Amino acid sequence: MKIYTSYFSKGKKLTDAGIKMIGIALKPPTWYYGGTVHDVAPTPSILYGAQTEEEYTRRFKAEVLSRVNARAFVDKITQMSQGHDVALCCFEKPGEFCHRHIVAEWLKEQLGIEVDEYGVSKQPQPIQLDLFG
Repeated sequence: MKIYTSYFSKGKKLTDAGIKMIGIALKPPTWYYGGTVHDVAPTPSILYGAQTEEEYTRRFKAEVLSRVNARAFVDKITQMSQGHDVALCCFEKPGEFCHRHIVAEWLKEQLGIEVDEYGVSKQPQPIQLDLFG
């Protein structure tokens, strides 16, 4: 099972690719009826009270992730996956600050699991050289 991160609006593409969506948002969209794991969702206090990305990250790690066993979390989503790859989903688009990226880093740190954003290439872009410069 491969674990990705993504966002709810990409649901059709994920489903078409055979990837099971698992919500990790505090509250998923009203149209979403898939599985959700609240263990790694931000608390309302963090979501609405953090003033900066740094404060959000610090509090999320201290108040949420420090209380979650990474192996148990992966075991839970593995069971939910029913043999499919999964995407841990919330609302923000790729490139925007989001707790799912903190969760991805945490899984790498705790278990050595590489979690990529679905559909976003990690390959470096080629540099166009100036032939006349």
